[in-house]
Amino acid sequence: MAKKNHPAQVADSDIRGIDSTPAPLNIKPPYKAETFGLYMLTHPNGITALNTNARTFADFDKNGTGKQFYTTCLHTDIAKLRNQYGIDVSGEPVKYVSRHGYSTTFTSYRIADRKAAARAVVLVNRWRTERGECHLPSEYSQQLINQFPDTADLK
Repeated sequence: MAKKNHPAQVADSDIRGIDSTPAPLNIKPPYKAETFGLYMLTHPNGITALNTNARTFADFDKNGTGKQFYTTCLHTDIAKLRNQYGIDVSGEPVKYVSRHGYSTTFTSYRIADRKAAARAVVLVNRWRTERGECHLPSEYSQQLINQFPDTADLK
């Protein structure tokens, strides 16, 4: 006896057995540049190597979740944003004192101004489109841009 595989051969009560849910969209995971650009946009006061240094390999799995960004080469990621993608990033020295009293200096990087922030939002949206994700909502994008000063501070 032939097996009932085709919907026309299946009784009405058996039609629930057919999975008619649409296949999930093929959305790729975020690019590192996208994750880093969004992390820079959400931290208008700046980030240092202390914020982005991974403590374990498992920390790298958190990249792309929006919760945290980890890298082992912050200065290289900053240079890529500046040179390859044309985002103006400013850096200023920040003194850090450990709990043991040792001091060192880190560079705190931040997006320089609203023009650079708008460029970063455009790039993040382009990368999201390339991997099958929708753009950031326009209200949220404008909120991200408005966190930054109108013009870059020249020191």
